[in-house]
Amino acid sequence: MKLSLPNIGYLAILVMLLPLKLKAQIEITYPQSRYIFQRNINNTASVPIAGNYSLIADKIEARAIARNMSPRQGTSTDWQVLQENPQNGIFQGSIMLSGGWYDLIVRALKDNTIIGIDTLQRVGIGELFVVAGQSNATGDSELRSQNIFGPSSTDDRVHTVNYFNGASTTYSNTNLPLPIFENIDSTFRMSPMGNSAWCWGVLGDSLAKKLNVPIAFFNAGWSGSGIGSWATTAEDTTATPQEFITFPKGLPYGNLRSTLRFYAAQFGMRAVLWHQGESDNLFQTDRNTYGQKLKLVIQKSRIHARHPSLAWVVSRATRFKGLALVNSRNWQPVIDAQNDIIGLNGNTQPNYMPNTFVGPFTDSLVGPNIRTIDSVHFKGHGIVVLANEWNKSLNSSFFQNAIPLAHQNLPLIQSQCATISSISLTTFNAFPQIHWSNDPFGLQVISRQNRYTLPSSNRIRAKIKDEYDNILFSAQVAVPNNFAGLFPIQSVRSGYWHDTNTWTCGRVPTSLDKITILGGHEVVVGNNLIARFSTINLLGTLYFFDSGNLTHIIQK
Repeated sequence: MKLSLPNIGYLAILVMLLPLKLKAQIEITYPQSRYIFQRNINNTASVPIAGNYSLIADKIEARAIARNMSPRQGTSTDWQVLQENPQNGIFQGSIMLSGGWYDLIVRALKDNTIIGIDTLQRVGIGELFVVAGQSNATGDSELRSQNIFGPSSTDDRVHTVNYFNGASTTYSNTNLPLPIFENIDSTFRMSPMGNSAWCWGVLGDSLAKKLNVPIAFFNAGWSGSGIGSWATTAEDTTATPQEFITFPKGLPYGNLRSTLRFYAAQFGMRAVLWHQGESDNLFQTDRNTYGQKLKLVIQKSRIHARHPSLAWVVSRATRFKGLALVNSRNWQPVIDAQNDIIGLNGNTQPNYMPNTFVGPFTDSLVGPNIRTIDSVHFKGHGIVVLANEWNKSLNSSFFQNAIPLAHQNLPLIQSQCATISSISLTTFNAFPQIHWSNDPFGLQVISRQNRYTLPSSNRIRAKIKDEYDNILFSAQVAVPNNFAGLFPIQSVRSGYWHDTNTWTCGRVPTSLDKITILGGHEVVVGNNLIARFSTINLLGTLYFFDSGNLTHIIQK
């Protein structure tokens, strides 16, 4: 039986009509709703899809339906094979999609008959950005206390992770939870360190309209930070630089490093958006010092992202008033250094960095409707003006030349063996660190072993650190109530068919199970007993006895 689905528009109605029994037999556990993956230079990305199923299946298929929007966006797909002959109740694969906003459908088939189907709404292929810098990048914490947040996004496709890492967290203690993507609200924090929506919700709306793809932002900035603190902690994760404050160990750069190795590793990214320089106006940082330190930060970010061409968009920003300054001013040495980095002063400058792009020039954005009384921070309409300037910088030339970072592969999980009551899990790859967690956010660690035995009907996911210090979440794995037929069984020694010690998984085969008797093993079916199996691969010898007498021998 084949199921033909409409191309767009009727998915919600279709889901309502699906038999609940079919939906109960298969479940998508990765990605989650609203996850967005960075598209490549050709406007495509591979989307990992994983989950659980509870009936014997010989094929798992998936398709994507572009959501019904005007103007039309995305390209729906036909059914594609996600995995042939899945085993152990766990499936995993990927499909290639073009830029757009999709609903995913996954179905399990047995002998070309659909035995299970599940849907997941809102998964995107689009653009992801990492913001870094100081308060005009993050939204200032004092402004937040005054209810100055910046506008919410109005486009359903514009996202962030509403989580705040906390000013007291050191780099080494950073433990980011399972990402939950949400449409940007004015008051949201922007993980790991953004104070509010600031200008990014408005910018996201402009980009989504211009590019017709979903948009996401992560914010790794820190209010009041100078270039010295960024450079020092980029080199030393235990450093505690002092500027307006004494920074926690490894910060502020540690937030950028964590973002690159966690969010960017999981979802990919297009570029770092850098707005910083106001503090260095106060400190009167000279041109070469600022240029050298920003160049170092960019170099380190490319190492930590394992992307030597990681794009940076550098704003020219220095306007400051306060403390020892009576009047608002800009600081030309820092502007010159920022121009050196992006090549506006020529690519022979010692601090020039390739694959850096011209960001907005913000020092000229002044006035009582643009900035607060300190003439530093944007407010009200000024936040929208700032967003518009960023939108101008992220133009067609930028998107043609900024090479994206692709997401890392989803950690593969398989069951090593199972009984009716438990399942033992292992990754296909050996990772330096693996944490098993059964809480919704993946923070509570219940085991640090490569394998974990999980009771039936329970759920678990792995949070792994790979050899490059990337941190990735696996799909959530559910243990079925009945393992019959889901796990191939083979002999572990010679013995009786109905002895659980003869078989892997420690259980007697049923009529649903695929059986292998290994070479050199002799398995005996006892008096008046029946050997049940779905298929058998006979590499050793199978004996049948009746009334104490050998009646039949089957041998390879």
